[in-house]
Amino acid sequence: MKINKKIIILFSFLFLMLTACVQQNNTYPVEIFSEMHYNQANKYQEPPRVPAHPDSVTFAELGNENNLDMDSDNSDNYDAQYLYTVNCAFCHGDNGNGMGPAASKITDEENYWYKVTGEKHKNPANLLTSQLSKDNAVVFIKGGAGLMPAYDNMLTEDEIKAIVNYIWDDLQ
Repeated sequence: MKINKKIIILFSFLFLMLTACVQQNNTYPVEIFSEMHYNQANKYQEPPRVPAHPDSVTFAELGNENNLDMDSDNSDNYDAQYLYTVNCAFCHGDNGNGMGPAASKITDEENYWYKVTGEKHKNPANLLTSQLSKDNAVVFIKGGAGLMPAYDNMLTEDEIKAIVNYIWDDLQ
């Protein structure tokens, strides 16, 4: 009888310890199909969305001569070579051939892009052989392309035009 009483006490103590260790903080259990609760019936649970700016325009095409006037700008007021060196040369190289100090890291198999996608990333663009017009180059610099960041919020339009003029007039 004593053995049975000890076993019962031991199992009771073990059961108490196991149930005390279980975290109960009113959280949901692991959801296997978590997207199922995002149906239209539960739309009221989503946070409010920020509407588009009333003056925003939908992107339709790359720039052309009607969108940008490269002749009437103040780009001569900037040191274009300095702007190019600070913002572009790290990837595109000092002479614009696409072989800057970061080019080897961009195409390396140890970078984040390769680890995520399994694809090698291309070299930065060779600006000496680029088929872009000046206007389209301004659009690319403003909006970014591929790994290249958008410079729209970092440089003024005149600074971007100065860089483009430097690339087309001095590097090529």
